Amino acid sequence: MNIYKYILCAFALCVTIGTATAAEKDVEAEAQWNEAIRAYDENRYDDAVEAFQRVAELGYGSADLYYNLGDAWFKLGQQNIASSGRPFAGGELGKAIVNYRRALRLNPAMEDARYNLDIARDYTNDTEPLPVSFITSLWRSLRDTLTANGWTAIQLVMLATALAFALGYLLSRRVALRKVCFAVTVVAAFVCLLSTALALSSRSAAEKHETAVVVCSDTTPVHASPDSASKIIRQPSQGVTVGIVREHDDWTEISFADGEKGWIRTNLIEIV
Repeated sequence: MNIYKYILCAFALCVTIGTATAAEKDVEAEAQWNEAIRAYDENRYDDAVEAFQRVAELGYGSADLYYNLGDAWFKLGQQNIASSGRPFAGGELGKAIVNYRRALRLNPAMEDARYNLDIARDYTNDTEPLPVSFITSLWRSLRDTLTANGWTAIQLVMLATALAFALGYLLSRRVALRKVCFAVTVVAAFVCLLSTALALSSRSAAEKHETAVVVCSDTTPVHASPDSASKIIRQPSQGVTVGIVREHDDWTEISFADGEKGWIRTNLIEIV
């Protein structure tokens, strides 16, 4: 019988230690966040970057965190122009764009992050994506207004609504009420199907199109094959966003927005 008491005590001790550790992380994350905001307001952007990154390392990544981290990197790159003679000489632009894109990955509807990303991209030699049809563009715009989880939530709400009003249609004896229930059921079912398609499309886009951002101090060569002696086909600047095709040793094959592919050193890109 005593062995069960020992097991119970050990379990309780583990739970207590785990709870205490989580509480300590919460306190540290809050302290680092407050320090980051204070440093940013005081134009100490290097300290702000360090504090925001510590919050992310503690496991508290969020759209707001990455947005603020992107801003801190961008401001730091502009601030360092006095010492280097040009902005973003330390690769800050690439880091800023990585974090803006991480914020948008978690919250596609974050307009501030999208606006700042567009400003940051003006400093790069990024190419425009291949043109798509109006319908495709409209679909992607609608899809990106919410995350896959957001569309799934709408799907479940509309499904419940459709079932409830369908039941009301079957049980009601009043003609006017049956008409209302029928109309609401049709609309809810349509929105349910649409949100299901949008959720699937959002998840598919996230899984099939892993993206990365070039992180270097200026420009870096992209080769025709995973070999430094091979032909250089392009020299993207820091901050250029690329798609990941495959990896080979310390090289990664990437694709640009205009469809061209090439090989780059893996340590010169950062996954979004």
